[in-house]
Amino acid sequence: MNAKQIFAVAVMALAVLAMPVEAQSRKDKKTAQKEQWEMQQRQQKEEAELRHKLRMDSIANAQKVAEEKAAKAEAERRQQEAEAKAKQKKAEEAAALQEVDFNEPCMDFESTADLIRARGIGEDFEQQLSVEMARSAAIEELGSQISTKMQALLMNYKKSKRQNLKRESLRRVEGLTMTEVNQSTGYRIACRKTVTYVQNGERIFKTYMVVELGADQLLKPIYDGIQKDNELKIDGDYQSFKKEFDDHFKNQSAEALQEILNE
Repeated sequence: MNAKQIFAVAVMALAVLAMPVEAQSRKDKKTAQKEQWEMQQRQQKEEAELRHKLRMDSIANAQKVAEEKAAKAEAERRQQEAEAKAKQKKAEEAAALQEVDFNEPCMDFESTADLIRARGIGEDFEQQLSVEMARSAAIEELGSQISTKMQALLMNYKKSKRQNLKRESLRRVEGLTMTEVNQSTGYRIACRKTVTYVQNGERIFKTYMVVELGADQLLKPIYDGIQKDNELKIDGDYQSFKKEFDDHFKNQSAEALQEILNE
């Protein structure tokens, strides 16, 4: 075998020996390329997820800022609305106070020879209750007014006759008078007016009322009751009694009548 042949065999032998190494190298390269590709994919996915999270966080923050801004605007609107209502309420209260009629109504109704009148005032948060309170006060005043005048009339009468009248007897006159007034159903309302005013932020109704009752309707039963009482009984018929009652006491003040009773 010559030198050329020997060299060719040697080259072939080296080629055979190098083939597994080259094949292994190509395999390792592919594996490395695959791993690198997979790593790139993971990085891209992580970057995409991070960008998505940042975007969502940004949207959430923007939404939160918008909600806070809207809430603040709503709070300011409500505050302005409340302040406007408070201002309006204050103005209405001031106007209502200015509208109160300080000239008390139903003042020009005095008792006459044929009519006995009394005045009452009622206040309440409800209009109807103020009316009922005024009516009750007027009727109570009617009884008190007539009772006082009856007692003064009897006191004057007994004094002129040089007779004493005991305080217990005067109380019987009061009881008789109040009974007749409470049992009377023929009274009518001569005047009624309701006004309003504001107190501590509340609207209050105030009713003025005058009730009247025919003199005969009230005085005659009281006269009959007095005549049935031996100690209270007086001389004279009913017409004389009524005339004296009207002539002497229709314009007397409560203070003047009380002075008569205190004598």
